[in-house]
Order: sequence, then structure tokens, then C-alpha cells
Amino acid sequence: MSIRATTTVASAALIALVAVGSAFAADPIETRKKTMKAIGGSFGGVLVKMVKGEVPYDAAAAKAAATTLSQTAAGIDIATLFPAGSDKGGDTEALPKIWSDAAGFKAAMDAMKAATAAQVANSDQGVDKLKVAVAEIGKTCKSCHDGYRAQKP
Repeated sequence: MSIRATTTVASAALIALVAVGSAFAADPIETRKKTMKAIGGSFGGVLVKMVKGEVPYDAAAAKAAATTLSQTAAGIDIATLFPAGSDKGGDTEALPKIWSDAAGFKAAMDAMKAATAAQVANSDQGVDKLKVAVAEIGKTCKSCHDGYRAQKP
């Protein structure tokens, strides 16, 4: 694995560990922001860049990023990160629909967790398989972002 890829993967893993490790120490809005940033770091910061050719495909780095992504997603506890009332009182992009459609939100989060876990196996099997993984994971991310997250201006 190249030094650049190793550094990228190590950074993503560190962010994920900090986010998950601080889940019970910080307020839910800040904790979920850190958790989602860790997910974005592995997904957009590594996997998507490889698919786009912005960084060279590296099987070990892709596998590490996909594993970090899957583990971070699996660690999301909706009750901890999205407790009642945490749609107010802070800088959050979470829409009230998260709480009014709790079953739908849980289903969307479960789909994302399943997709990230299932696609780890494709991550180190070449760039064509990585493209499949990124597309499948991306669909689940988009589903949540479209329905449960305020769009950035």
C-alpha cells in the first residue's frame, strides 16, 4: 500500500474511532456529525476518489476504507445519535421527519448498514467491483440524505 493510501486510510480509521469512542461523551448532534463525517471520509474521501480515478486504485486501501465504513455504520445507534428533541437546539441538518417517521428512518439506516457490510467483499476485487460497491452504498446514503437530511444551501 502506498504511503498516501496508508495515511488516508489511517486518518479515516482514526476519525471513525474518535467518533464512535466519543458517542457517549458528547451531545448527540455533535456526535452524529462526527460519525457521519467519518463515514463520508471513508466513502467519499477514499472509495469514491478511487472510482473516479482521483487516486489510484489500491486494493488494501479500498478494503480498509470499506471496512472502516461498514464498522462505523454498524455502530450507529439511532436512540443515542437521534434522541427525541435533538432536532432542535443545535446546528443540525436532521429533518423532523426522522422523528415523525421513525420506522422509515430506521429502515433506511438498516439498509445503509446492510449495504456497507455486503459491499466490503467487493472493495478489494478490482476497480470494476469497487464501482459496484460505491453505487450500492451510494444509493442507501442518497435515500437517507434525500428524505431525512436538510439540503445544504
